[in-house]
Amino acid sequence: MASMLDMVGSAIIFGVLILTVARVQENLNSTMYQNSFNMQTQVIAVNMARQVEHDFTKIGYRVTGQKIFRAESTAVAFKGALTYGGAVDSIVYQLGEADTTTQNPNDFRLLRTSSSGGAVSQRVGLTDLRFTFFDTTNTRIPFPISTTAQLNSIRSINVRLRFESLEPVHQAGLDSAIYFGVNWEKLIYARNLGGLNLR
Repeated sequence: MASMLDMVGSAIIFGVLILTVARVQENLNSTMYQNSFNMQTQVIAVNMARQVEHDFTKIGYRVTGQKIFRAESTAVAFKGALTYGGAVDSIVYQLGEADTTTQNPNDFRLLRTSSSGGAVSQRVGLTDLRFTFFDTTNTRIPFPISTTAQLNSIRSINVRLRFESLEPVHQAGLDSAIYFGVNWEKLIYARNLGGLNLR
């Protein structure tokens, strides 16, 4: 009888041990996926921020006449030479169509169109794109910005981007999933718009 109780007790302890190891493994896998998606989202955000910053600081470089042609909350079009001594290029940034190739229901493609390189629809997990425009006194220019005088009065542009992971990360022990998000926002003073902030 004692040996039977020992065997039952051993089986119960072994079962509890197996369940504990399985739970630890599940938590480790979940943490690994979370870290992977979080890092991937951060890398995308950094790369896109560098691209936007590079392009926007070149607004008006080597351009005579009108430099910004379109200024909306989710789109901007401008001219500028993107490289030293390079040709003047026309660049358009705008929020594209919903990205149906991912599991994230909130993400859109970022459309960047240039006269030298054509249209590029970037699948980067973009969930929010907002532009705000300011004049020489750092006063926000209200929408709609449609006249040539309003477009020529722009001296700085605030760019706000939000990126989320393309796929969800399921939470260990829960029936929910989350999308990791990164926000990036910067007020950019394009030197050739005449509004360089020297402070």
